[in-house]
Amino acid sequence: MNRPLQLNLNWKMSVFSCACLVSFISLGFWQLDRTTEKVELLKRNEARTNQPALPAADLLRLAEGVDGLPVTLSGYYHDQPALLRDNVVLNGRVGFEVLQVFTDSVTNQAFLVDRGFVPMAATRLTRPQIPPTAQGKLNLFGHVYVSTAKDEQFSAAELMDELGIVQSTNPQTLEQALNMPLYPHLIRLNAADPFALPRYWLVTTVSPDKHMGYAVQWFLMAFAVLIAFGYFTLRSPVRDEETR
Repeated sequence: MNRPLQLNLNWKMSVFSCACLVSFISLGFWQLDRTTEKVELLKRNEARTNQPALPAADLLRLAEGVDGLPVTLSGYYHDQPALLRDNVVLNGRVGFEVLQVFTDSVTNQAFLVDRGFVPMAATRLTRPQIPPTAQGKLNLFGHVYVSTAKDEQFSAAELMDELGIVQSTNPQTLEQALNMPLYPHLIRLNAADPFALPRYWLVTTVSPDKHMGYAVQWFLMAFAVLIAFGYFTLRSPVRDEETR
C-alpha cells in the first residue's frame, strides 16, 4: 500500500536551498551572456581581419575603433636593438616578445611592431639571438592591437634594463625609453610576414564553448539542489520509521 508523502520543511534548509538555487541559476545565465559576448567578439574580429589593410595615413585619421584593424606600412625598421618584452611563455618555453620600431615613409610616423616570440638564452644575463630584418625599404602587414590592461608607472631604470628587456608593450609608456614619439597602439606583425616570429596571440582567453560548459555546470548544480531539497522535505512515513 502506497503511503502519502509528508512535507517536512526545515526553515534553515529552505533558506539555504533557495539561496543556492538563485545563485547557481544567476551564474548560469551570466555564463550564457558571456558566451554571447565572446561569439560577437570573435565575429567582429574575423570581420575586421578580412577588411582591406589600411595605409598608415588612413589609420592616423582614426581616433577610436582601431583595435584589430589590418594595416600596411611602407618604410624601414630602425637599426637600434629590439626591445624584449619580459615574461612570455610559448609552448612551455620562457622567453620574450620582440618589439622593433618601424617608420612609415609616407607619414614619417614611427610604429612599435611586435614581431613575435624568441626563447630566452641560457641565462637572463645573456641577450637572446633575434633573427634580423632586411635593410632598406619594406612593406609591412599587421594589425592594430589596443591593450585593455592598465599599465603600471615605471621609472626609466625599471622600464628597460641594459639588455633592452622591458616591462610593458604600451608604446605610450615606451616613448620615454626610446626617446621618440610613437603611434599610441602596438602593431602586431602578420604571421605570413617574412620577418614574423612564432606567436600565440589570443582574441579571448576563454572561448564561447568554455563559457557554455560553465553555464551547464551551474544549471546542473541548481538541479542537484532541487533534487536534494525534494528528497529531504518530501518524506514518507515508512522512510522516516526506517531511519529511526
